[in-house]
Amino acid sequence: MTRPALTPASAATGLAESRYRELRRALHSLHSKSARFTGQTPAGLARDRETVWAAIDPWLPLAQQRLREAEHSPCDQARWRTNIQEASRPATKDCILPQPDMVLLVSAARRLLRALMEAERPGPGVHEIAERIRRAIHDGDYPSGSTLPLRRVAQDTAATTLERVELALQDLQCEGLVTISPSRRTRVTGSTVTQSRPEQIAVWLRFLIRSGVYPPGTALPCLQTLARSLVSSTPDVVSALRLLADQQVLAVRHGRRPVVRTTLPFPVANPPDLDGLTRELRERAAPGPPPTAETVLAACRQTHAWWSSRAFPPRREVDVHFTTLITACAGLVDQAITRPFGHRDMQALLRQTAVTALTAQPTAEWERTWRSACLGALVRDLHLLHTTPRPQLQAPAAASPVTADLRAGHQLGPST
Repeated sequence: MTRPALTPASAATGLAESRYRELRRALHSLHSKSARFTGQTPAGLARDRETVWAAIDPWLPLAQQRLREAEHSPCDQARWRTNIQEASRPATKDCILPQPDMVLLVSAARRLLRALMEAERPGPGVHEIAERIRRAIHDGDYPSGSTLPLRRVAQDTAATTLERVELALQDLQCEGLVTISPSRRTRVTGSTVTQSRPEQIAVWLRFLIRSGVYPPGTALPCLQTLARSLVSSTPDVVSALRLLADQQVLAVRHGRRPVVRTTLPFPVANPPDLDGLTRELRERAAPGPPPTAETVLAACRQTHAWWSSRAFPPRREVDVHFTTLITACAGLVDQAITRPFGHRDMQALLRQTAVTALTAQPTAEWERTWRSACLGALVRDLHLLHTTPRPQLQAPAAASPVTADLRAGHQLGPST
């Protein structure tokens, strides 16, 4: 009797089940061994630590793979990074950890193994679950102000574990689509504007920081550049920066650019890879020939005019211009990666432009219009960098990280 041939799907399922059983045995073995730990002497502590690391070391490559696969979910990526760091062998081997740290090491090792076991379960990943929730909010299946029980969301999104649902909702909270109370109750954000302009700006800057656009320890652009990219007045941006400083997100000093703190009150994703962002932009771009420079600049002006006058057009009109800007981004970012422009904020500008283009459009019409205007301002900056003669761009830099040519040529000033 011949055995049926394995399909790729069934082979992958079999591998996941086999790996799940191995992880479960590793967790059970670690539990049994840790029950016999004594740690009464430095030598005993060293042996106990080596036992834990020996149990974890074979699984670290798989954990690193899961970290890479979580690149589209800042919260999931932060979870993997934390689990790996806390359970991994330290760089120096001559330090002796006290007994409380030994307990924390065992707990971290167990968390890592459990997270790896959870990742082997079938079903959609965190990023896909978040996308399904976004779609449900957009389609009205989850109305503004409604509560989202975890189990209902898991059933609606075909999620097989509640851990993935929780991480997806945390990502959506960073985007402002939902709010999660201290008691872990999730509610869809209302469509009416309840935040002040500085609060709205601070929420978006927090999302950019969490997404890796501005990594910990790096400086934000100067105030004029930041206000232009956010299509906001300078006083509102200053107030937003103060809010983030009060929240221990930024270090703000008079006369200097704000700096993202090295230790933040929320998880942060690694800076997104520009090549990967370019591929995603190409996938989202409109088919056919690229838009002309006149078409792109017209979209920049129109989105700016809508936000400046607080005119909220039908969604389809905003989507048309947004698609034009995404298509322009795909070409501009790709060209900028290979062309040295010589100013210090180029990488952050490219990341901010791509992340703004790729982040799901919000459901609230005011925020959708504002986000489109922000993308238009960023696209225009990139367009000017490409069209301004290179000798002028390479002139000695002034205090601003953006060239004087770009500032003078930018006709889309901040909007109040």
